[in-house]
Amino acid sequence: MSTVTTPLAPQPATSAVQRAAEVLSTRWATRIIHALRQGTASSGDLLAGDPMLPVSSAYSIIRALTGAGVIARIPIGTSTSRFDLALSPAGQALAPVHASALAWAYRYPRPGGESEQAPEMIEEVLGLLASSHTVQLLSELAGSEPRAYPQLVTSLNARDKAAAYQRLLALEERGLVTRSGTRRTYRWSATEAGLAIGRVHGDLTAWACGGHTPAAPARLGPALTAAGPGAVVVQSPAQDDLFSSSQSTEQPVRSRAAAADLRTITLHISFSHAPAPQPPAPLLAAAHRR
Repeated sequence: MSTVTTPLAPQPATSAVQRAAEVLSTRWATRIIHALRQGTASSGDLLAGDPMLPVSSAYSIIRALTGAGVIARIPIGTSTSRFDLALSPAGQALAPVHASALAWAYRYPRPGGESEQAPEMIEEVLGLLASSHTVQLLSELAGSEPRAYPQLVTSLNARDKAAAYQRLLALEERGLVTRSGTRRTYRWSATEAGLAIGRVHGDLTAWACGGHTPAAPARLGPALTAAGPGAVVVQSPAQDDLFSSSQSTEQPVRSRAAAADLRTITLHISFSHAPAPQPPAPLLAAAHRR
């Protein structure tokens, strides 16, 4: 295996990806999208079908998803004021993004988030990518050598440097980065979780930049049969799709073992209610088999 590392470079797609992550990580957005995967529904149907969905938030989220091109409004008859809601082709194409986000969340759960359900787990992962400086910092840390903080933020002004440092601490708390050394000589590195979230970012980049190809239905196996009709089957990402820096012998063996596990695990989870050309990702420093 040889490795090609893509250095961080400003790309027009970056802002579009971050905006997409901001909308899709909004609380309750995943539940609404999932409900509409079952078919066309009115706003009232969505509220009636999910007692957890608050009326105070539902309409603003629907407007945001409509503005993002995820939801389409379908007029009812000749009325200009009444309409049903349906997922657009772009909304249908979100399935791979949700699948990879949920797979990552299962592999690297948030401390204290044991009681979270699938929609909240997906939104938490997308929220990480929506936060400013996350992509830049993880991209810079994709190299094999730990880096000092000043090396990570040379292109930022003083105000952004302070914000980036706070983001770095937040990423450390979430387990995406780690530091070594003493206070004055800290060196930062991306963790296995920080590298693996690149798969989610890659899928989100493909979606945000127009790769709206609806995913083929997942093959239903014994796990789904046992879980019942309310289950959502998520196939975990393959090893070659993980965000990775150089795979030298210095990389922990457990990183590769965890990636291998992800190839074969099929995750399933039930929601609390009845289920009513890819651009280069700025995060990727991908390993290619040759």
